[in-house]
Amino acid sequence: MSSPELSDSEVQALLARAVKLYAERAATREAPLPAFPEGADVTATDAVVTTTAILKAVNVQLFELGMWQAWSGH
Repeated sequence: MSSPELSDSEVQALLARAVKLYAERAATREAPLPAFPEGADVTATDAVVTTTAILKAVNVQLFELGMWQAWSGH
């Protein structure tokens, strides 16, 4: 589903804000915070495309993500 009413920079700003809000809330919980509400209809392709772009933007390789997950228990 495309949102032509939003510019690329607006979508980028929304994603950045959502990532920061999610991280802030997840940091205050003991149990993992689900990434999406039930029925959000986010596909595996949607998630992988977005996750790849996020990792590239912050210069984190997939191996580094795996190491962080192993060390932090997340």
